Amino acid sequence: MAKFINGANGTFSGKVGSVIGSSWRGISYLRGLGKKSKIPATELQRLQRDRFSTLVKFIAPLKELLDKGFAGRNLKLATAFSYAVKHNMDMGAVTLTAPVELNYPAIQLSDGGLFRPRGVTAEVTADMLTVSWNANEYEFNGKADDVAYVLVYNVNQDLFFTPDAPANRQSGVATASLEDMETGDVGHVWMFFTSLDGKKVSRTTYVGSVNFL
Repeated sequence: MAKFINGANGTFSGKVGSVIGSSWRGISYLRGLGKKSKIPATELQRLQRDRFSTLVKFIAPLKELLDKGFAGRNLKLATAFSYAVKHNMDMGAVTLTAPVELNYPAIQLSDGGLFRPRGVTAEVTADMLTVSWNANEYEFNGKADDVAYVLVYNVNQDLFFTPDAPANRQSGVATASLEDMETGDVGHVWMFFTSLDGKKVSRTTYVGSVNFL
């Protein structure tokens, strides 16, 4: 059902005949109803759809983190999530050939010009993951109070987790409990910085893969 606003010449939302009216970020628009194609998808089209759906499924739980990671981009009419999808597709975060798989080292959770993490390592013990990095400040584009974001993904459990306490560039270390991990599980670790006010963001550093003990 359509809802008319401000009379016949005003904006409306909902479906009217073959068009749909809606509003996003204060901009009202009309769009036509999509039509299902009767032409079978080509192999390349199916591959592209598989790549897209694989990436979207992976990053869908990370929308709040992506809002921070892509805050420095001029998104205009795009959301951080949609920008992240396009950016990661462009960066090769999903393989180009079947069977479609994630390319973990290419995945980017952020994008910007802030000085990125350097000298990052990840060490696993029986009950703790320790991520360490170069704690130096940088005169032009990196401060001691830059906020550190570390993300870990357990492939076997399809589980994301983060450190137990906040960290910054100067601290040089972040730790996360591994009490829910199973011996033999494989994980991947990423990290990026934002300025304290969130306006500046670094690109993501892929720390590497880890085996949980």
